[in-house]
Amino acid sequence: MPAAGIGGAGYMALTFETVVGTYLPPTTAGTVFIPILSESVDYNEDKYLSEQIRQSTIESEQKPGYYHIAGDVTLEVDTNFLPYILYCSRHVITKTGAGSPWLYKFVPSTAGSTSTAASGAVQRTCSLTFIRNGVGFGYGGCTFGQLAFSIDTGNLRLVASVVGQNEQTPAGLGAPAWVAAKLLGADAHSIYLDAAGTAPAFAAASETGFNGFSFTANYNPEAQNRIRSDRSASYVRFAKTEAEVTTELDFLTKTDFNSFKSSAKNAIKLESIGDATPFATSTDAVKIQINNSVFTAYSVNLASMDDLVMANATYKALGIAGGDAYAISVQSAAAIT
Repeated sequence: MPAAGIGGAGYMALTFETVVGTYLPPTTAGTVFIPILSESVDYNEDKYLSEQIRQSTIESEQKPGYYHIAGDVTLEVDTNFLPYILYCSRHVITKTGAGSPWLYKFVPSTAGSTSTAASGAVQRTCSLTFIRNGVGFGYGGCTFGQLAFSIDTGNLRLVASVVGQNEQTPAGLGAPAWVAAKLLGADAHSIYLDAAGTAPAFAAASETGFNGFSFTANYNPEAQNRIRSDRSASYVRFAKTEAEVTTELDFLTKTDFNSFKSSAKNAIKLESIGDATPFATSTDAVKIQINNSVFTAYSVNLASMDDLVMANATYKALGIAGGDAYAISVQSAAAIT
């Protein structure tokens, strides 16, 4: 009988695909081994159960049905690896710089489905491999269809939701080579506000009243099955992009409440910098910027005698003429070609 295993002995590998949905094992050149905190990526099948009426009140037969891959990967944001995940999501990508660090900028795309390319600053699909108790599970045609960033115990984290096309058994498990972590802790984060615009100036002084920060970009992905001699998903489609920031604020004045009532437009920016330098010269930083947003929720109440008076707020990203609704920028040593 094999020995029982624990999660810490496992790992995740990400390999850019050259053909959408054609799984590549972690022995493939260019594979990156990404540290994670947990994952729930699974094979999901709609099995067909026959309800024939044949003097019985229980299903009489089962046949295989269509399937796809879905689940979440939770990880601490590390600038060594974040660009790989963002390449495999619904974005228009810009890569600048003459060498390390590279600046990667990701803005909303109108792509209707997953696609990939052999090279270039373009959307990709990836093969994901998870090693669970020494056993490899491979998933092809994967995209990250929702990104949820948050600050947890001072550290910037990400829950990246996976939708994929097929499941495979890897021919090999690869040989991970781990590098020193670059995490973005409590001393890394600053939040700035300004009026909405294509290029908000943002004040030099950061905000001090935010108790938490969560940014979610959801591309509403859905696995698509078409009639063919294969039960795996044919591709992954995207629908509407929905992006928002949720937070809790120290309640001091009615300024934000009045903005909520009047539908005033705002810009908001989180900078998380790992090396205590300005973002433009940093070698290890993440910036999440919404250029145009409106409060879709704002509430302030008296919770109890000894609770602080706080406001719960949601900023909803909106499109803006001549600009981008939001942008995620990463200063990284990762050299993606």
